[in-house]
Amino acid sequence: MKRYLAHALTLSLATLLVSGPAMAAEHPGNAVEHPGVKVEKKGKAITAKVVKKSIKEHVKAAAKATNGVFVIKDDKLNKEWKLKLAKIHDPVRKFEKEGKTIYFTCSDFKEVDSKNVLDIDFWMVEKSGTLEVIDTRIHKLNGEPRYTYEGTELKEIR
Repeated sequence: MKRYLAHALTLSLATLLVSGPAMAAEHPGNAVEHPGVKVEKKGKAITAKVVKKSIKEHVKAAAKATNGVFVIKDDKLNKEWKLKLAKIHDPVRKFEKEGKTIYFTCSDFKEVDSKNVLDIDFWMVEKSGTLEVIDTRIHKLNGEPRYTYEGTELKEIR
């Protein structure tokens, strides 16, 4: 009986080790759109819900001075986009970089005067018990990515 249990345990562990990496990717194959690990929804001081709420508060505060419109400068097109938040994507992720835990999510924004959709990425760190946005970038314009990741480093797409 002990021998049977040992074989079953070995087989289960081998199956998990072989299939685990394939199931961990956000997209099929080796491509991962965003770095890091998924922020769990429960049991952590900073949850996915907290990150999403922080993004909404950041966008609302930034838009307060511009009549409720979120404005972002696009250096690539030399344009200022006037946007409204449409959706915050799942999953919320986190990764370690330069000794800091970076919380990360991307959000869809719709342009106020057109049908353009921008996917904007926000990076946040914990500071004095709250999350502070440390970087904001346009990731996609109408589904066309401007950069990808190599580990936690950005790689521009030309």
